[in-house]
Amino acid sequence: MKRLIPLIPILIVAGCQSDATVRSNAPMENFKSSKSADAAVTCLVPSLAQHYKAVSPQRFVAQTIAPGKEYDVVPTDGMINGYYTYTINVKGNGSGSTLSIYKGQSMLPSITESIRAGVQACL
Repeated sequence: MKRLIPLIPILIVAGCQSDATVRSNAPMENFKSSKSADAAVTCLVPSLAQHYKAVSPQRFVAQTIAPGKEYDVVPTDGMINGYYTYTINVKGNGSGSTLSIYKGQSMLPSITESIRAGVQACL
């Protein structure tokens, strides 16, 4: 266990890097919302879980990039080959926000549609 403790910061940074790698490609889709970034994230976390259509339920969490300005919403069990299956980036802009869906891995169309439905419910 003592040998693993020094690796924890590296593992945490590696997780963030894999998310940034997914976002380095063009988003699959962008949506404009009249909600602030904070309000959009508050809506997205439960909405994505509710709309997610797969064999097992999925939980989502928000990762803060810049408090009140930018977040990534990702699945808690959503890593394949070191990348999140989906990342929804939320950026505040003026009085609203932009929600961008990034796809990290090829997924079934039904799952992609469920992610899209979860985002659209929060516009």
